[in-house]
Amino acid sequence: AGMTNVAWMTFDLPLLNYLYQFKMKKVLNKILEDLKKETKLDFNFKVGYPATKEFGHYSTNYALVLAKLTKKNPQDLAEEIAGKLAGKKDFSERFKIQVVKPGFINFWLKEKAFLETLTEILKAGTNYGRSKILAGNKIMVEYAQPNPFKAFHIGHLRNIIMGESLAVILENAGAKVIRTNYQGDVGLHVAKCFWGMEKGQRPSELDLETVDGRINYLADCYIAGAKAYKTSAKAQTEIQKINKEIYSMTGKIKKEWEEKRRWSLDKFEEIFQRLNVNFDRYYFESEMFQAGLKKCREAEKKGILIEDDGCLIFDGGKFNLNKRVFVNRRGLPTYEGKELALAFKEFTDFGKLTRAIHVVANEQLNFFRITFLVEKLLNEKLFDDKQFHLSYGLVNLKDGKMSSREGNVILGEEIIKKAETKIAKLLKEESGTEEEKKEIIKKVAVGAIKYSFLAVNPSKDINFNLEESIKMEGRSGPYVIYSYVRAVNLLKKLQKAGYSLETGNFKENILCPKGKNLIYFLSKFPVLAEETAENYQLAAVADYAYKLANTFAVFYDGCPVLEQEDKELQKIRIGLVSAFKETIGRCLDLLGIERLEKM
Repeated sequence: AGMTNVAWMTFDLPLLNYLYQFKMKKVLNKILEDLKKETKLDFNFKVGYPATKEFGHYSTNYALVLAKLTKKNPQDLAEEIAGKLAGKKDFSERFKIQVVKPGFINFWLKEKAFLETLTEILKAGTNYGRSKILAGNKIMVEYAQPNPFKAFHIGHLRNIIMGESLAVILENAGAKVIRTNYQGDVGLHVAKCFWGMEKGQRPSELDLETVDGRINYLADCYIAGAKAYKTSAKAQTEIQKINKEIYSMTGKIKKEWEEKRRWSLDKFEEIFQRLNVNFDRYYFESEMFQAGLKKCREAEKKGILIEDDGCLIFDGGKFNLNKRVFVNRRGLPTYEGKELALAFKEFTDFGKLTRAIHVVANEQLNFFRITFLVEKLLNEKLFDDKQFHLSYGLVNLKDGKMSSREGNVILGEEIIKKAETKIAKLLKEESGTEEEKKEIIKKVAVGAIKYSFLAVNPSKDINFNLEESIKMEGRSGPYVIYSYVRAVNLLKKLQKAGYSLETGNFKENILCPKGKNLIYFLSKFPVLAEETAENYQLAAVADYAYKLANTFAVFYDGCPVLEQEDKELQKIRIGLVSAFKETIGRCLDLLGIERLEKM
């Protein structure tokens, strides 16, 4: 569905420049734009992909829109436009045309167009689908955001997978992307953990020699503190006192806090590396305490925040928003107050930002509506229309059978480990060392989870099913990864058998229907990549990758490549395999999934 929601664009480029660079859909768009200039009227039309093949490869509402302006019959106008287009050589060589009621114009590609498209996909190689539509834009993507002293759960897993994919997609469109990670290293959750350390049983030194042992200890302490905070007034008072001491960062508590925070960060770094993710800057809540207070006082002086019952609040009534506390009665900045400091740092640490995208769960929609507004009121020039909340839904387990040390929290790493165990039973790679096989298993497992999470658009909840995510057939990461590996292996076999992989100057009228269909599907990738960089509908890439893999499977089964006596036909089919390999590889890149040479 995401592939038909097109961000319609026009191009004012010379024919020779755009003919191949933007593929046939945009060639058609430009031809119609030139025709529009002859009318001397200003109107917007669409060139899109029809819902079914019977309506062509492309379709336009050009005549319908123009008819409203000219008061002409749209069917007659469509026939007139079709006649004009048929007389244009650059059109007639590449397209067939059909007019249907009440005035739609449908187009089919001719073989010349198919072969030109294939040639240019091969020519583009690893750059196929890259664009410059966001060139000159500096965009920050803030994602991951696990809190030290707490577990990295399945929600963080979705967050980091989405954020990394979005970052790659934006870079693919020419943007300079800055990856940042904001982590809550102060707050009640830290105080609860410290209370648990004070009251709980100390572990043996042996338990604290490994990263996992340390993390398990912190998790047990946090659980103990969280339970006590709910059930004991005395514990509440003690935890609040610890919280204040942590904020003051005095005495031995600072040293203890730094050590235990490092334990958490070491574990998070292990997970980041496992997911093949790196950040340009780590921000921490502890950095924002004093700066947040200062920004809140500045907002108070400007009348943006007001005092209410000993707190500093934002009263959003006149903006149809609710009240929100920025500084509490104890004089501590809340999460909102610290967000003000974070925003100013993010928008000044890396020079001028075009946009900052915050990948944060749906539950923070109201939080960002208010903090974005307060920041804009503080400095409109710096923040106006430059912040975006990419919200996402919950991750639920479809079978509800996975548990964790925290009872109701599903650990992100546990998901990865279980996926690796199950993938190991499915893969039967004979060659390679044990270490190489383990590496393949790890990459396929992570790819399976990434695909499964990205196949659902961000705003929707996910009902995650581990068994479905790792299956080797159908709509899954392993299936898409294997399609790439299959193409790689096929090209290696062809080369070993003495066939040249250098293709071009294709002969016309020998391309099979399944080959045409594959080229048509390949031609959609550049437009899809651009649209996703603009609308952030990440599921469109996952959907396209699966359908492309399926289209290739149909072509491969119906059009023999290895045993083909006709040299010209062989050359085209080798070209098709090469074009598919690179395009499906580019899809994997955008999904943040590593390419594999064997599987």
